[in-house]
Amino acid sequence: MSEPWFALYPPVGGGRGAYSRMVAELREHGHCHLPALAGRDSRFTETAATRFTDLADDLWNQLEAELGLGRSPDRLVLYGFSMGALTATEMAARLQQRGTGARALVVAACPPPHLLTGRSVHTLSDEELTAALAAQGTVPGMVLEDPELLSMMVPVWRADCAAVASHPRRPVVLDCPVHALGGTEDPLVREADVAVWQRLGGPGSSARMLPGDHGAVLGRHDVMTAAVLAAADRFSEEVARW
Repeated sequence: MSEPWFALYPPVGGGRGAYSRMVAELREHGHCHLPALAGRDSRFTETAATRFTDLADDLWNQLEAELGLGRSPDRLVLYGFSMGALTATEMAARLQQRGTGARALVVAACPPPHLLTGRSVHTLSDEELTAALAAQGTVPGMVLEDPELLSMMVPVWRADCAAVASHPRRPVVLDCPVHALGGTEDPLVREADVAVWQRLGGPGSSARMLPGDHGAVLGRHDVMTAAVLAAADRFSEEVARW
């Protein structure tokens, strides 16, 4: 059997380095696909997508390029946090539509697409948008302390938040297992919403709550990595324990 491989989708404002600690360990087990998003990394001169459909099409083209290299979707585990969970879910849905579903999907700190709620924060002023994202605990302190870096990131945050706000909110039902994680104190994602993911995935799907808020979940690299690795083997008893 070929080795597993992983596709990791970043949260709002995130780039290829968003999950650097996870990637370091995952690469010991298989290939990691880290898509490049417009407005950051090697594409920092490009304008970030403000519509979810455009963002998803871009990411799908990059995933198709990986598949074109002979990588099997049957060995692919998709992972995403918050906005990344939405894009990872969209990739899983598109793979299923073409008849080659993924091995598993792992999502963190995100409600199922059809249960998305919340303010359209992309319409806020720069200061209000920054404060709203900082309050979630997902903005690195180094960004908040560097005016030049902050001015570069605000347009990317705004575009990503607009893309999330434009999500079509279609119900998604997948054949592959879906493993969802959430924070017990996360004001953005209710425990009931996290539990719904189990009903949207195939046999073996699960949900788990971790202590902490939205940002605390992002910081649990150890749990996220363990979840992704366990999901890589759908027959492993570890899936029930991660």
